[in-house]
Amino acid sequence: MAEYSKQYHLIIVQEGDPSKEIKVLEGFDYELYNRNNINRILGPKTSCISFKDPTCRCFSYMVSKKKYIFTIDDDCFVAEDPSGKDINALEQHIKNLLSPSTAFFFNTLYDPYREGADFVRGCPL
Repeated sequence: MAEYSKQYHLIIVQEGDPSKEIKVLEGFDYELYNRNNINRILGPKTSCISFKDPTCRCFSYMVSKKKYIFTIDDDCFVAEDPSGKDINALEQHIKNLLSPSTAFFFNTLYDPYREGADFVRGCPL
């Protein structure tokens, strides 16, 4: 996890075996939820959260009290610019959300039309 992430509050929703220990690096402000926690919190409404796919991370929307929520899956990694420097996607995403835009989709990370670039996952072409 990138060093710049320490400035954000993290809500981690653990997929898979809830008895498996998740280790978070020191210095991060976070809450950790697994299937057992979610079952206890939601009680009979637990079935609204699927643990058969990455949609369980949507639980973070329910418990977060923050203005902005940025979700990633466990197989996502920090992007790098052409020079190899880490891209602070969270910061860029928030700046883009605060910028005027049109009703059309836009890429929240970088210029997808730049030579060698591509659209991020989920952005329609």
